[in-house]
Amino acid sequence: MAALGGAVTVALCGHWEHDGPCRWEHFTRPEVVDAAVVVTVYFDAAAHEEQQVRERVREALAAGSLVGPDGTTTAWQLAPN
Repeated sequence: MAALGGAVTVALCGHWEHDGPCRWEHFTRPEVVDAAVVVTVYFDAAAHEEQQVRERVREALAAGSLVGPDGTTTAWQLAPN
């Protein structure tokens, strides 16, 4: 489940290892609910940047995979709302 948070961080910061603070401070909380993982992303953005942040998060999760630092690919499928 860490890959989900990593994908969000890459989308918002460029990489999970980056210098300085995040442009948009954020926290990703994945939770197992029944047979699915529900991901909640909290972020801090100016009102005029909110839509951009939401789109980046959605695109990152819709991509469905992330290659981690050890070279392992983690895949998931985004369920429709």
